[in-house]
Amino acid sequence: MAEAQKDTTGPNLAPKSQTASPASENSPEAVGDLAPGALDVDEAEHQSDTASTIDSRISTYSASLSESVLDYPTENGRRYHAFRAGSYFAPNDESEMDRLDFNHMLVLKTLGKKLFLAPVPKEKTHRILDIGTGTGIWAIEASDLFPNAEVIGNDLSAIQPEWVPPNVKFEVDDVESEWVHNEKFDFTFCRYMAASISDWPKLTSRIYENTNPGGWVEFQDYDLLYRSDDGSLTDDHHTSKWTKDFLDGFNSIGREPCPGPKLEGWAKEAGFTNIKHQVFKLPIGPWPKDPYYKDVGMTNMIMLLDGLEGFTLRMFCSVLGWTKEEVQVLLMSVRKELKAPAFHAYYNLHVVYAQKPETKSNE
Repeated sequence: MAEAQKDTTGPNLAPKSQTASPASENSPEAVGDLAPGALDVDEAEHQSDTASTIDSRISTYSASLSESVLDYPTENGRRYHAFRAGSYFAPNDESEMDRLDFNHMLVLKTLGKKLFLAPVPKEKTHRILDIGTGTGIWAIEASDLFPNAEVIGNDLSAIQPEWVPPNVKFEVDDVESEWVHNEKFDFTFCRYMAASISDWPKLTSRIYENTNPGGWVEFQDYDLLYRSDDGSLTDDHHTSKWTKDFLDGFNSIGREPCPGPKLEGWAKEAGFTNIKHQVFKLPIGPWPKDPYYKDVGMTNMIMLLDGLEGFTLRMFCSVLGWTKEEVQVLLMSVRKELKAPAFHAYYNLHVVYAQKPETKSNE
């Protein structure tokens, strides 16, 4: 079995002719390090920005970004999926759909406008599966790159648009149930499933079983533990308390909240080879000095502030026993910290892609 390749020089992908993913032009050279270096702080941001000016910048930035982003139960004023109710803790209402599309934009910025990093051969790819498709935005954009392939998006909620390209199909299903597809896939894409899967090794093995020889899988997922390189995030912060309770809650119900660092091992155990693992820092806020990371950080902060309530309410109220009012008080403090110029927090996005061997003799 081939050893996993660990990237220490940034994205080093196959030649353009071998992959259908568009070329990156703007991501910095070291963006894909497994151990990215500390980000330099923009001291001008630190000295000039206040909460009020950050709010003004968020409003302006949100308006600019929004222009480019094209019988459910209700709890605490938020709408949730009905199929396999309770297995996914985020809402599926309009606010969450907007946040998901913002998250899509955030990851595109992070990956240099690439939908995926795996060297997927366009001419050999006829069936694509998008696990946890959400609003369907990735599947729709992937269908443009693979016009001759069938793209199937799978999700617990039917929140995808009605009018889609002819080679795109959406299914309401639970990816942890038995798969009923008649044919295997040439490329399976799986992202944003942190805190959603109860048995990752089983899911990874199922993906392997349903992949054609020579086919690819790519995971894009998080390590949701917030960090800082300069000590600006401490255990005394409300954000640290929120993060700890959030992670502890999902661990208590068997939903891994930080799958990113473990994806490489699961892929290897399932039988995949040619494994590549890259790690990307996602700063929270415009505090980095580097313009690239400043843009990513601003986009990330907007996405987090918009989604903070949706991430938190069901877990804290249904599992941890908080009241809605207690949650709102905590989140008020968390929002204030996330917007503070002196707060230099980030978390990591892990991208792991791998190939199923061409023949059984290679396994």
